[in-house]
Amino acid sequence: MKITKFACSCLLILVGGGRLAAQNTGSNTEIQDVRSRIAGVWRGRSVCVDKKSACHDEINVYRFSRLAGRPSEFFVTASKIVDGKEIVMGSGEWKYDEKTKVVECEKPLIRLAIEGRKMEGTLSLANGTAYRRIYLEKED
Repeated sequence: MKITKFACSCLLILVGGGRLAAQNTGSNTEIQDVRSRIAGVWRGRSVCVDKKSACHDEINVYRFSRLAGRPSEFFVTASKIVDGKEIVMGSGEWKYDEKTKVVECEKPLIRLAIEGRKMEGTLSLANGTAYRRIYLEKED
């Protein structure tokens, strides 16, 4: 699996949103607050699930930016740190689901659950097999 190609094929954070979902899961102010907290820089690591594969554990940086007029979507750039330098692996649009508190990209399939200042989840192969576990924390 070539992670560098995961670029513009997207980092698309989950399905979700819309006014109906917002009404069912909390006040618009609470939802806007969560979306505001998602925007920014998240740092952490990704760990290979299958240690026998060509995969290598990495230090990661994910940059989330809000998209104007699209309250449940973000533009995300994902990088890895190599020899102290940030190398972009890919970027694209992600969606946030207020009900599940998950941000998601479709290709490659990355799902990250948000709890406070932490995101945790997986990058999965097309067949659904977990390839990496991802652990991120919000940078101040």
